[in-house]
Amino acid sequence: MNQGTIIRAAGGFFTVYTVTGESYLCRARGNLKRDNQSLMVGDRVLFVPPLKPALSAVAEAIDHGTIEELIPRKNSLNRPNVANVDQLAVVISLKQPSYDWQLASRLLVQAEKEGMEALLCLNKADLVEDDELYEIEKQLNPFPYRVLISSAHSGRGLDSLAERLSGKCSVFAGPSGVGKSSLLNSLQPGLTLKTGAVSDKIKRGRHTTRQAELLPLNFGGSVVDTPGFSRLELADLKPENLALLFPEFEAYSGRCAFRDCQHLTEPRCAIRQHLGDQINPLRYGHYCYFMDELSKRQEVY
Repeated sequence: MNQGTIIRAAGGFFTVYTVTGESYLCRARGNLKRDNQSLMVGDRVLFVPPLKPALSAVAEAIDHGTIEELIPRKNSLNRPNVANVDQLAVVISLKQPSYDWQLASRLLVQAEKEGMEALLCLNKADLVEDDELYEIEKQLNPFPYRVLISSAHSGRGLDSLAERLSGKCSVFAGPSGVGKSSLLNSLQPGLTLKTGAVSDKIKRGRHTTRQAELLPLNFGGSVVDTPGFSRLELADLKPENLALLFPEFEAYSGRCAFRDCQHLTEPRCAIRQHLGDQINPLRYGHYCYFMDELSKRQEVY
């Protein structure tokens, strides 16, 4: 059997890419479905190839290979659905649509949970004035992740972004219309990913990427372009574990007055004592919101 990586999934067919640069159209063997092993983009698999390499992921292809086995994943995301990721690039637009810091924090929590590196990419910098950008950056200071300012239109920040993507399997995630596909088209001309405008009526982007797709990068590494979304549940997470997924809290671990401090209203909480200097108030507000959300969900169960 051959080994490869799933780079595209559509209509029950999977395009598998090998280290020798060949792509094969495959279907999953029935035992994988019976064992509830849902295959994802990024999965490494063992497969029996068809007689000829696939030229495209055309669902009506007759001659296709068979995926026999799923190689254990090192991690996975459930939204976007992708496996074996090194780095999550959270893309938020500075305007059109306006930034959603809470969704960014949700994605960063997900990255921490799965042991991924993460960065925050603030895109469409060409749409804001310097003084407005300065005020936005102040909101994020201090911030526990690398923040990149970018513009697919002007080219700002593209060199720094390419440097961070090089040699890694990265995922671009964020709301619709923030410019994920436009950034990738600018980073690697020739990808010709479909892009769309922001709706004047609802002030949100329209979905142009329909499914996740793993794209090899000319400068090394690969990236997954994913469909945008505006809501993300913090699945399979207990309230008592949330603080572990905020890396800025780590320096104050064990310094609270109470061992079981939840960093909400308890007296002499080390986290709250450092709000505004070492702990970003915006991020702390997201932590409190997520704690309330997780606690209510636990009560229902």
